[in-house]
Amino acid sequence: MEKGMRRSFAALMGLYLSYFLSYFIKLSPSIIMPVLQTRYAFSSAQTGFIASMYFLPYATMQFFVGPLCRRFGAGRLIGIGLAVSAAGILVFANGSSVAVLAAGRFLLGLGTSPIFIGMLHFMRESFESERYARYYGLGIFISNLGSITAAAPLKSLLKVVSMSDFFLVLAVSTFILGIFMFLIDRRPSSEALTIGGERLLAGIGKSFKLVFITPILLAGLCMWLVEAPSLVCYQGLWCTKWTETAFPSLERLSGLSGIAISIGTMISSLFTEGLVNAYARRSGKVRGRILAEIGIIHVFATILLGISKISDSPALFAFSMACDVFFGFTTGSIIVQGGVLVKENTTAGMNASVMGVYNGIGCLSQQLSQWITGISVDLFILHTTLNNAFFLTFGWLAVLFLVLSISCMALIRKQKS
Repeated sequence: MEKGMRRSFAALMGLYLSYFLSYFIKLSPSIIMPVLQTRYAFSSAQTGFIASMYFLPYATMQFFVGPLCRRFGAGRLIGIGLAVSAAGILVFANGSSVAVLAAGRFLLGLGTSPIFIGMLHFMRESFESERYARYYGLGIFISNLGSITAAAPLKSLLKVVSMSDFFLVLAVSTFILGIFMFLIDRRPSSEALTIGGERLLAGIGKSFKLVFITPILLAGLCMWLVEAPSLVCYQGLWCTKWTETAFPSLERLSGLSGIAISIGTMISSLFTEGLVNAYARRSGKVRGRILAEIGIIHVFATILLGISKISDSPALFAFSMACDVFFGFTTGSIIVQGGVLVKENTTAGMNASVMGVYNGIGCLSQQLSQWITGISVDLFILHTTLNNAFFLTFGWLAVLFLVLSISCMALIRKQKS
């Protein structure tokens, strides 16, 4: 293997590790926030607000990451971001108030914001087209190892290691990875930023326009708005709390919920592309229509979450874990197929920028949904049990997902006509 290719693969491994870390940081509140909620007597709304502050800067930066990657290179941009993330970890670790903890999450969101789009940009620039879906799926697989680590393993670790020591090691590791990413990608810039950022802003405007005037891309965005809140509201915040509430006799096993979701997502990252291609050949349906059908199945998976938690029994706990796997599978399928849909319907130069629009709008929905679901739980608990409050909250989310999936189907029909 020639030196340039070895360097590309080394950078890709660093990107995968960075993506692993970003998912760990994104989803670890499902374990960490209940501890802090109890320690500092936060309400569900305050807890949701703190966790959600990760997504405000993350979402905003998605619109700029594509052009910035073309200007500075994915590795350099991600390296700087990881240094900011390390600072965010230290701020969060030393917080005890809503304001300081939210500030820490804000810095974490800002720092990890270039990783996903930067990874896609690097893969598109470095490897031939036929490897793209394979490397993209592998990236989703590895990121979900971060999701798994952020669930039961983290819960077990925090029983033997203090939270302050854990955060210190995490901050140092993140900073070292940032240095590696900054140095490994020496690709020359392919785009200049004009004075005043005119070209940058023009590029962002072009990306938005392309998404909203192209029915197939707008349909994909609808499905991204199904996947994005699903990932962070359930897996990233409430799954452990809801599971231990529904199964108090099995509270010690509640961290398995996040692992089960990640297992489903990992399975989908490895096998969904092959399954979708086989289904498309047999049915004659286009990828966008199949994506919408996956959305309908995801609505059913969301409803099953509540049904599986109606009473405290080992049998229903096992069923609940199976439902979590199913939920993760449908979520992961939307992530993979949404990314492939964008690749098939954009040029190489617009791929990262369009994905930035998807991820930016999707992350704004994540920021709002974590906060709003916290408010929803607080409101419902005034009239019913905590378990029912979670069920009702995710019930109205399922209705929203159904509306978005139907909208996706309608846009696909418009594209075909």
